Amino acid sequence: MRIRTFLLAASLTTTGLLALPATTASAAPARHADDFNGDGYRDLAVGMPEKTIGGKKGAGAVLVTFGSASGLTEKRVYVTQNSSGVPGTAETDDSFGASLSSGDLDGDGYADLLVTSEGESVGELSLRGGVTVLWGGPTPLRSGADLADPGSYDQQFFGFDTAVGDFVGDASPDVVVSDASGLWLFQGGFDRAFLTKPTRLNPRGANNDVGHGHLAVGDFTGGGKDELAVTVPGTTVVYGVGADSSGDPSEFRDRAALAGGTTSAAGDLDGDGRDDLAVGLPNPDLYDNGLTDPSRAAGYVMVYRGTRGAEATGGLSRTRRTYHQGTAGVPGDNEATDQFGASLSIADITGDGRAELAVGVSYESLDGHFRTGDVLVLRGSANGPTTAAAKRFSQSTAGVPGAAQFNDEFGAQLRLADFNRDGKADLAVTAPGKDRMSGAVWQLRGTASGPSASGSKVFRAADYGLAAGSRLGKSLLA
Repeated sequence: MRIRTFLLAASLTTTGLLALPATTASAAPARHADDFNGDGYRDLAVGMPEKTIGGKKGAGAVLVTFGSASGLTEKRVYVTQNSSGVPGTAETDDSFGASLSSGDLDGDGYADLLVTSEGESVGELSLRGGVTVLWGGPTPLRSGADLADPGSYDQQFFGFDTAVGDFVGDASPDVVVSDASGLWLFQGGFDRAFLTKPTRLNPRGANNDVGHGHLAVGDFTGGGKDELAVTVPGTTVVYGVGADSSGDPSEFRDRAALAGGTTSAAGDLDGDGRDDLAVGLPNPDLYDNGLTDPSRAAGYVMVYRGTRGAEATGGLSRTRRTYHQGTAGVPGDNEATDQFGASLSIADITGDGRAELAVGVSYESLDGHFRTGDVLVLRGSANGPTTAAAKRFSQSTAGVPGAAQFNDEFGAQLRLADFNRDGKADLAVTAPGKDRMSGAVWQLRGTASGPSASGSKVFRAADYGLAAGSRLGKSLLA
């Protein structure tokens, strides 16, 4: 495969880009970490890492659909490694779009998109992986550059996941990249001519193996700096800096180890000014985190609260609350392989200052159809997520477009974000198996009582001009 370069590309053709407002950004950083065109509305990046590009199976693609006063729209940018200005070339099993994250890396007022290609082979290195930054702007994602990879070995999977946050406490966005053996920190100070070189993060604990780690960012201490939760099936390692950080990357290190899983999300579920952490283990039969499975192999979610006095250990209490379909007040029943917790997202849907927790149950069987999937939403409260007034949504819910079908995997990926700028987070849900593996994305409006099926939308692969079998929504902006 062609060796990818670390040079800034000059231009990028955005196939399928509809007319977008030409806005002028100020010198201030972007207000939203996912507003790629700077119009004040949050956008949604949707990955198709299994998509065939130019005859290359599994080369991968990314589609960004733009927010508006009415929420998500069909206005979009479609990007592959064959797009003009994107480093690299679309090749078999690159998996471009396997993981997505965002932030205004260069401080120009527009969010930038990080796209991983965990299967990328470079020269003679098989499955080395890669991470591409696509720059935001008035007409976004028209140029990009690769993050440097100092590791470079076979099956490195550089870019298994990425995260953006102010980790070292210098008021600029940093980037963390996970690979097969651990973590790399790219300290802030990016511009389009210079992408910083990484520092390896070496955990101190003998059992703190964070290779192939899933990443979640939150201010768990409430101190104004971001912490990083790195989740693998056996453990969740929390990284952070001390209260008196000098901005030295060496101060960003592991602070605590908690029970692990395979999905995670962070947000302030109790409204106390400290983010909390949700960790999901949707397949307990396959992965062992050292705990007794309360779900009978259906999957479960653990919530660790940000707690005053726990700053030295990353801000999270070691006490956890566990939720599954056998928990009182949670609708549904524990059935093996339901994949409860297949995806997680946290944001304030109701506008009351406390975030809600959305849980994907992607293999739930409904109406006699196997693996059709649904989504559970738990309200935030002063004590964290409450099962009172829990809501569940699927394609069988009145008002939700579509019909439950075999292998839809509704709930495979979730994103809570305020796409219409009304102060309440909306719920985006993907079903990559919909329409014979073509995929689809739904939006449910946020209201004072939680997500509403009334007025919900669905965007199918064909609505975006995508070919059948694209697996739209296999990944989603974290």
